[in-house]
Amino acid sequence: MTSRSFDFEKWAPRTDEFVPLIRRFAEHEALRSATVDELVLGDEFHRRPLRPEDLSFIDFSRPVTEGNAHQLGFLAAQRLLLSIHELGVADFPRDSAPETFSRIAAFYDDEQRVLGARVLPFLEAFSFDFLERAPLAVDIRRGTLVDQLRQVLSVEAAFWRRALENFGRASYLEQGLRFSLIQTWSLIDSKRAALGRAAGARFFEPLGAENLPRVIGAMPIDGLVRDVALRAGVERQAHGYWQFYLSTSLASCNWLHALARRPDRALQLYGAAFVAEAEWLAVGCLAGMAAARFGLEEARTPNWGQAVFNDVLDRFERTLSVVEQKWGARGLVEVASGLSAATALGAVSRRNLGEQLGWLCSMDAYRDMAERIDQRIRAERPDIDRETFVEPREMCSTTHVHNDHRLVLIESGNMVFWANLGMTLRLAPGEMVLVPEGRLHGSSIESPVCTYHQPIIPEEWVRPLMDELTQGAARERVADRSALDSAPHV
Repeated sequence: MTSRSFDFEKWAPRTDEFVPLIRRFAEHEALRSATVDELVLGDEFHRRPLRPEDLSFIDFSRPVTEGNAHQLGFLAAQRLLLSIHELGVADFPRDSAPETFSRIAAFYDDEQRVLGARVLPFLEAFSFDFLERAPLAVDIRRGTLVDQLRQVLSVEAAFWRRALENFGRASYLEQGLRFSLIQTWSLIDSKRAALGRAAGARFFEPLGAENLPRVIGAMPIDGLVRDVALRAGVERQAHGYWQFYLSTSLASCNWLHALARRPDRALQLYGAAFVAEAEWLAVGCLAGMAAARFGLEEARTPNWGQAVFNDVLDRFERTLSVVEQKWGARGLVEVASGLSAATALGAVSRRNLGEQLGWLCSMDAYRDMAERIDQRIRAERPDIDRETFVEPREMCSTTHVHNDHRLVLIESGNMVFWANLGMTLRLAPGEMVLVPEGRLHGSSIESPVCTYHQPIIPEEWVRPLMDELTQGAARERVADRSALDSAPHV
């Protein structure tokens, strides 16, 4: 068995020591809540709206679990972690204005870097304790581990195939691709920064250039993904869409950073890096299918398909051979540990992204659900908790999630509600929408004052309505199976 780097049990007794430090770190100007004009940040690498006010009621004394990685604590921790990790990543001024240089200098301030370094191990243990508890393959032979990576390729490709099918059925093709590529294309450079740092620190030196995970640098599919992203309206990579990153999308970067800053975890990083490459190849698969839908010339890009999948599997098998020759079974256990943890995180990420996309694709249905729930509240008059907000014009709510199901119900005034780039759901008095637990969203006020309520809805009220919607969608899929596009089989 490998030792555990992210064991929260050893940090839990010191929670009261670290929480004030986390709040101090979050007081930095770069992390303040967003203003109404900061929904999209341009190419601003050094601005990361966090909602520091949320930190006052997040329970940092209990680590994140696989079951609550979609909730607020994980989102806040992942935003903090990527901000800390990228204090070591350069991004350059967009102009020569003195205030631009001053803002960048403040972002990389030494005191902020020291604070970040102090809280980093606590936040990583809080966030990733559950990953190191992922079941390890009983059989760690090379062929078994290669099969596990092959399964990652298959599952990821199938996920994107189904997603594209659902986008088309819901008339949400461009919007769905837009949100998906923000989670993937917009963050690929952050993953490469982590792996590049590890490569510079000689983590991959034993493998030889011919066996390296190629996701470390540019890959042939990058241009295809970029062109499809631009066609879908995603124009920026350097965190311009920071507010639309899901917690699990950020975590996929932070997990690589967490391993890449620990030289004793180099072999685990091998497993995680090949999973990252498999996931990126699956995004390329999505881009290829989308390019065909859009009629882009890039849909005929050569050297794509089975040969690409075989190449990553062959390099992983050669990597395992090198590891076994040098370190025997213990080395394979280390690689298997990294592979299993990254695979577990991928499963959590797919579930979170799939539920967010399902909500986005069905927003009209969730408005209808809200009305049905509101009618039930009025008829039964249950003792349901609710929060009431009175906010002025241009009051902006940085994107966030709730740990419970809520209605957003407008009493007076006007709100614009968003959960995707380009989404502007305008809500007038009497209008409402259901926001399920864990769904990323934000809003701003368009009237002089807006009063709105957020009744907290019990799970037993919401789940039957969501199941009803899911079952209806399943019946549509069976009736329209011909709409399913094929993707390369692994």
